[in-house]
Amino acid sequence: MFARLSASLSISTVLLVSGCVGSADAQHEAEETSGFEEAYQQVELGKQDVGGCSGVLLPDSSGFNRRVALTFDDGPNPATTPRVLDILKAHGIHATFFINGQRVNNAASRAVLRRILNEGHILANHSQQHLNLKTLSGAALRAQVDQTNQIIVTAGGTPEYFRFPFGSASCEGMSYVRDQGYRVTGWHIDSADWCYAASSDGSYCAPRTFQYVEDRYRRDMVAGTIAQIERKNGGVVLFHDIHRSTADKLDAIITELETKGFSFVGVDDEAAFPRLNGAQPARAPFIGDPCSSSVQCNFTYNGREGVCHLASSTGAPVTQGFCTLECEGTCPDLAGRAPTFCTSLDEGESGSCVAKAAPQFP
Repeated sequence: MFARLSASLSISTVLLVSGCVGSADAQHEAEETSGFEEAYQQVELGKQDVGGCSGVLLPDSSGFNRRVALTFDDGPNPATTPRVLDILKAHGIHATFFINGQRVNNAASRAVLRRILNEGHILANHSQQHLNLKTLSGAALRAQVDQTNQIIVTAGGTPEYFRFPFGSASCEGMSYVRDQGYRVTGWHIDSADWCYAASSDGSYCAPRTFQYVEDRYRRDMVAGTIAQIERKNGGVVLFHDIHRSTADKLDAIITELETKGFSFVGVDDEAAFPRLNGAQPARAPFIGDPCSSSVQCNFTYNGREGVCHLASSTGAPVTQGFCTLECEGTCPDLAGRAPTFCTSLDEGESGSCVAKAAPQFP
């Protein structure tokens, strides 16, 4: 990554000296690649050299129960954001729009903000100019936050959620943003729409632009995004409403998720994201918990869904059972809960996870 970044910056320097207008675009692409790859490393690879001050990691990392929050960065764009809003309206979905204040510079862009609010979406702060806030002085960072904050207030919104550009934050910046009453909001799934948009027709994500897209999805943003959402069973998804290619693919992504049984919520949904919204999460169901139906066992592990086991040892009907999970030799454990093991509950026909210590297993 660093070799590629250095090469890109070197090319930008040569172009600048020669007076070519492409230099700014090349440097922006290098910054975008570096920023989003660092964010991916934090979210997916556990690389967190940030001293607990990450702008991309969310306090809620599981328990989404097939709930999805759609978020859109870098707008408003009067040419593409209205189309995104049309698609959301058609599906009855409320989303969150993290705006860059510098884009609110004419009547058309201000009208887009009013529509966002009037249609029930959340208007959120993504700084004034989309700079890497981690590299700015304290005064410069405060200006980036405060200017867009005022734009949201002027539009009639209530500033509550902030997203650092690229998720790049310092502890000082994090502290200031939170002191202003903001909830710092990263993401669980990067659609990589910014990478696809970098191609000439918006259909290809090049490895040099973003290395963390599987080759089978290089030409299929829809399938790549849905695969990530399914793997995490929901979560906060990152898009950019400034890209025409994102607007082109959004309806297909939403339609497929609806078909697969996902529902859509806002980032302010306490059931899906309790810690983000300052609430204590409900105790998650797990193997061994009492239940009367599988609805009470709404947890998953490696694609397997929890179910309620109601059969008794005598074969008589029962109304109180326990949560279990299909297994083939091993079962997951959860901190603070009894260890589990895999055994047969149907005379050896299949394996089921049970808890080693629980009231129903004396």
